Amino acid sequence: MALAVTTGTCVNPTDICTPQEADLGFFSKGDCVMTRSSFFQGHEWLTSFANDALPPDDRFTREEVHAIAEGNRRVDWPKELLVHLNAGVYSYVRALTEYTDRNEVQRMHFLLTDTNQSAEAARDANETVRALTRAAARDWIPARARALSELGKASHVIQDSFSDAHTFRDRDHASRPWCIQRVKAFRPRKAGYERYTDGAEVLFHGGSTDAHGNSLSEDSIGHTTTKDSIYRPGRDCNDPTTPGAVEACLNDFAKRARDATRDYLSLARRVVRTPASGADLDAVVDQEIDAFITEHLSLCPDAPQ
Repeated sequence: MALAVTTGTCVNPTDICTPQEADLGFFSKGDCVMTRSSFFQGHEWLTSFANDALPPDDRFTREEVHAIAEGNRRVDWPKELLVHLNAGVYSYVRALTEYTDRNEVQRMHFLLTDTNQSAEAARDANETVRALTRAAARDWIPARARALSELGKASHVIQDSFSDAHTFRDRDHASRPWCIQRVKAFRPRKAGYERYTDGAEVLFHGGSTDAHGNSLSEDSIGHTTTKDSIYRPGRDCNDPTTPGAVEACLNDFAKRARDATRDYLSLARRVVRTPASGADLDAVVDQEIDAFITEHLSLCPDAPQ
């Protein structure tokens, strides 16, 4: 989840909102000049790398992975909000900001609402992945385009769960490395809900803590933060463009997100190929998703509830 009005670049400055052609070598950077920054290509790159990592017979086709990536990107940039551009860029930004602050949207980004705690937020996000996967499995034959979009949306939730801006994962946990210790917040918390159940201050999107454990926000305009970047630090990774260069620049969080997306796309391939239907198909999805959550989306055993 990110919004910025100052970091984008484009070839033609007057080209305010012409959709860009998506290419696996140079993925679309958004609809508008404000989003055409390498910073916002992360979800699409991770989806592409994840698909490429599958065995050839299990990969989605080029057209299918484009549709999955488009569904993924539309979680951050809903098409229905583009109508606000009729009233100008400012109107669009205001509508997008209002949309991203809604409580019901936070689960799509693996984030807290203004009142809940990590366990509830994780449960809501994980159930969103389950519901989208069930829908994609049912839609695969009658509505293939919609199914691919649903897989993309689920991939977005999964990938956001690995962003250091969205969760604090304990990479060195004794019993479950990379488990989720805390889910962070994007929107302001209501009075009385500023702390986790263990008394620690709620962490915010892009924020960190000082020596005393107090929350510090590192967000710039519109909550854009380097903690959402897929790139590791280094001059050689300021603006990689080719697939090989981008993958070589992935930071540890992005690598884990790529691998989890690979496992999810493999799961998706299995469930859309199953001959089951109706409740039996849902049961197949549930079994797969339960195992996936345990492997990639679970809270640490000692996480505050």
